[in-house]
Formats: sequence, structure tokens, C-alpha cells
Amino acid sequence: MKMTRFGTIRSRVHQIQGVLASWIVLAALAGCTPLNEEGSSVIRGDQAFAKGDLEEALAEYQLALSQGATDPGTYARVAHTYVQLKRIDEGREYYRLAVAQDSSLADQALSDFVHLAREENRTGDRFGMASAVQTALEFRPGVSLEDLVLPLAQHYSDIGEYGRALPFYQKTLSAIDPDSLPRILFETAVAYDEVGDCESAVIYYQDYQDRLPTWRRSEVDWRLGNCSFDLAEARMADGDDEEALRFLETLLRIGEPQPRRRLARAYFLKGEILGQRGECEAAVEAFEKVPQYDPAGNSALADSAELRINQIRFGGRFDRSFERLRAGDLSGSCFPPGSESAPGTAVGRRGG
Repeated sequence: MKMTRFGTIRSRVHQIQGVLASWIVLAALAGCTPLNEEGSSVIRGDQAFAKGDLEEALAEYQLALSQGATDPGTYARVAHTYVQLKRIDEGREYYRLAVAQDSSLADQALSDFVHLAREENRTGDRFGMASAVQTALEFRPGVSLEDLVLPLAQHYSDIGEYGRALPFYQKTLSAIDPDSLPRILFETAVAYDEVGDCESAVIYYQDYQDRLPTWRRSEVDWRLGNCSFDLAEARMADGDDEEALRFLETLLRIGEPQPRRRLARAYFLKGEILGQRGECEAAVEAFEKVPQYDPAGNSALADSAELRINQIRFGGRFDRSFERLRAGDLSGSCFPPGSESAPGTAVGRRGG
């Protein structure tokens, strides 16, 4: 386990153990000499802590504070005890007070909260784990906590905070072989999908899909198809028909479990692109699929597909288009002039 710029977590834990041991030794020595009130309270707190009586230790440390103690050591004792009691908010506040006076105590705060984060993760309390990690990073930003990265990603994803989950998924994928945990590819894709980045999501969906047998692909197929359809419409609106067609082909290759209405719409859009490119026979084949997949069979979309077929076949351009195809000329539209957009179905295009 690495800790960027600050050594290993384990070494920090050993340092804390040394600090605590020093406190106890000092307490024993101080018992032989006269002490002021707050000093006596601190020693009693150290002795209680050594016996494992955390509540008693905390009470003594707080008594020392009420008696006027304001040194960083007392603040750190209070903070450390709160962390041992899993009271993160109070521990954070007292460590802030301690670090404000002695910046070296930031390493102790880091180790305390990382240790707690691991314990919370081990017991299944991911909310506690995330809170402890956030606090640890407050004291030492940029520390690498590799064993907690994936649990953090999954925690934020589970509670719908996909934007916060993504950096942790990215770190996870950069450190592992995806073949060892292929499901992480899907979880990463979902996070991208949920923040509206379908472009990135489809890359991970396809990578995950390729690692699954066909009979296990229904979940990823549905999400990949949905993203592909959205991207196809967006690309058509931008005038990038080549990319739009690529995404439509991805959707149509998946087929069901995509909603049949979506498949019907995809075939229609495919027909539009092919027709605009002059690939008339292929466009007709795509339009003919629309009523097969349209749930109603006689919807406005099916009517528009039939209109397009008629425009190609009987609009006086089919024969000329066929001759162009035979000559290898794919330029020009299959549709009659003035009918480049079927009524009620065209995707608006931005730009030129």
C-alpha cells in the first residue's frame, strides 16, 4: 500500500503507536511529580486509554480542555480518541485544532482516518468508509489509497453520485487488468452513462460486452443500445451521417432486448441516411423494416417509411439512382427534390 509523498500507511500507524506509548510513559513519570489540574487530567486520560476505557479517557481529556489546556498534544489526544470511537466529525474538528498548532500532526490524523476507513470497509459500512477517507484527504491531499479506491467508486455509484465515482473507477482501471474484474468495465460505463457522457460509456460497454458470452449480455446490450441510439440522433443533428450510421448499426446489431419502437426508429433513420447518400436499394430495405418493428404497425413512423419507399420507387429517381449505383456513383439523394425530410420524422441538423 503506497502513500504518495508520505511513506507507507503502516509506518504511520507504527509512528502513532510510538506516540501513544510515549504519552503513557510520560504519564507514568509525571505521576512522581506535582502537576497542575489539566496535566493530571491528561495523565488520567492516558492511563484510561491504555486500559481501553475510551469513554473515560475522553472525559479526562475534555476535562483538561475545560481546565484551560490548549496545547496540540491534548487536542490530538481528544481527536484520536474520537476516531477510535468512530465519531468522525468530532475527531476531524479536534485534529484541525491540533494541526493548526503543529502541522506534523497531520500525518497522525491521516493514519487515524485511513485505519478507520479500512475498518469501516471491512465491516461493510461504506458511508463511514467514505467519510473517513474524505477526512484523511483533507489532512494530506493527494495520498494514494489503492485498496480503498474501488470500494469508494462502488459506494458513490450505489448512492447515485456518479460524478464522484468516476475518478475512482478510472484509478481502478489504470491499476488492474480488466480481465481480472471485467464487471468494473460495466460499472465504469454506467457511471459515464449516468453523467451524460455516452461517448465514453459506449467504449466501456463494448469492451465489457466482448468479454461476455451472448446469453449474459442482456443488461449491457440494453444500455449500449440506448446510448448508441442517443449518439446516432446527436450525430445526425450535427450532420455527421457516417458516425450516426455507425451507432445505428451497433443498435441494430444488438436488436432486442431494445424496445421495438426504438428499433423501428433506428431503421427509419438508417433509411434516411442511406437515401440521402444515394444508396436507394439499401434505403428501401431499411424502410421496409420499420413496420415490422413498430408496435402499432400503422403509426406515423410506419406511414413515413412507406412514403419514403414510394418516393424512391415511384418518384422518378429510382431508375436514375440505380444507374448511378451501377456506375459506382454514390453521390446524390434517392429522394425527389424538396422531400429531403419526411414529415414529422426528420432529425434537425445543426450547422452546415
